[in-house]
Amino acid sequence: ELLSLPDELIVNILTFLPWQDILRCATLCKALREIYMSSIELQYITELGSQHLLPDSNNRISVSELLQLLRDNARAWFEFDLHSFETISIPDEFHLFTATYITNGHACFWNPSLDSVRILPILPQASQQTIKRDFSPGSLCGVANPSNIDVFMDPVQNLLAIAYSIEDAEYPFDEVSYIDLLTLDGDDTHPQAAGRTLFMLDLWLPRSREDFATRWSKLEGFGRHIAFLRFQPLFDTTGSSFASQWWLQIWDWQHSTSSNVSIVDLDSDRSTDFCFLGNDRFLITSYDLKLYSIEDMSQSPQLLACFLLPASVLDLQCFTPTSDIARSSHPRMQAQWISDPEHRVISLVSHSSDLDFIISSKIFFDDYFNPNGMSAMIPWMSWGPSNARIFLHHFPCRLGVNGSRALAAFPAAGATQDSNLVYSEYRLHLMDFSPSAVRRHQLGLGRLVDELSTVENCQSGAYLTTSLPYVEVVSDRTFSWREFAEIWLDKDKIYLFK
Repeated sequence: ELLSLPDELIVNILTFLPWQDILRCATLCKALREIYMSSIELQYITELGSQHLLPDSNNRISVSELLQLLRDNARAWFEFDLHSFETISIPDEFHLFTATYITNGHACFWNPSLDSVRILPILPQASQQTIKRDFSPGSLCGVANPSNIDVFMDPVQNLLAIAYSIEDAEYPFDEVSYIDLLTLDGDDTHPQAAGRTLFMLDLWLPRSREDFATRWSKLEGFGRHIAFLRFQPLFDTTGSSFASQWWLQIWDWQHSTSSNVSIVDLDSDRSTDFCFLGNDRFLITSYDLKLYSIEDMSQSPQLLACFLLPASVLDLQCFTPTSDIARSSHPRMQAQWISDPEHRVISLVSHSSDLDFIISSKIFFDDYFNPNGMSAMIPWMSWGPSNARIFLHHFPCRLGVNGSRALAAFPAAGATQDSNLVYSEYRLHLMDFSPSAVRRHQLGLGRLVDELSTVENCQSGAYLTTSLPYVEVVSDRTFSWREFAEIWLDKDKIYLFK
């Protein structure tokens, strides 16, 4: 019998079970309950699983410390104190026309008109390992006269990716584009990269790189993948543009500097965006959501399913969690875990329809394999209402997402509108969509929202009802819209750009 074995051996056996089964075993009898309660390792496994996080094999601190960090992580969002804050000054050259990224306690400012980047830690602790870089104008690339298109930084992997192009006298016919992979804390080639430079397919680019950089391109990475999306004009023999299309290319940058993985059959008449859903799934947003498998990088992406959206939902912009790695501020900086791709939320914003979609990523990990090679077409009513929440998009409010949490600004009760339809006051709403937050909800710690909600699509006039449950905490402090021109969630911190 199991109970005849030594407790240490029973614990070892139970560690091979899924976390839900460990909890079930602990309810079978008093002896197993006592074994569970005395085992830090078993409690760590169940806490990790209930928060939908994945363990990191590189941890070097004790399991008891990890367990305490996890429990602190679960409680952190209830401490929604917006009266205790610090102000950080932003360099003057990055006040306007700047792309800003906040991730893992670092800020990256990129001004494409100046070709200048600055990376700095945000309120670091004395013992915290940080990265600080300042690229002066024109110093991003090691080649003469480059046109910098986009940058991407990943402090977790110490990665800086720079997309750029080189023109010659025969422009636009002989322009070549590349992506350089450097370390954030130096100018060396990234040690895990297959090479310093990723090579793009030969495609022609618009002459106005300022417009191209800010409007027509996107560089993003996740783990071992990097993807680049850009708007491609097509030219005739005289050099005049006569048509256009969207083009996207994906690299496994740790194993190859070239890529045959590209998607070019995209709708040129509609805006297009993309996001990674882990290391093997990829989502393209347009007038619908196309789910691709990128598990085998030797082949073209496999279209798994097409998720249809409500009618007249246009111009979708995709916002993904700002950081995949939750890293502790512990002095030894070794405690980390990875959020489960199946239990995050993504945000889609439709500016023309004035709608914000928050969607559980779990729906994109069902089995959509069809042996006949046909991808599934899934109507909105079959997948959307129970896996999403839709909110009215209030210009100029922004939405931040991190893991299973979302932060949005909504008009405060009694707020008035000006001639530009901007409200006088807003309150911040922090929403946690994780099943564990809903399951652990206690009276007084936020508000459980599990009832249906309905909003109107201003484009079609249709009413859309959704029901994805979440727990909400609302700030008691109000803000003007100028106090949150941008919103970021980064683990247990909130950043408001004013």
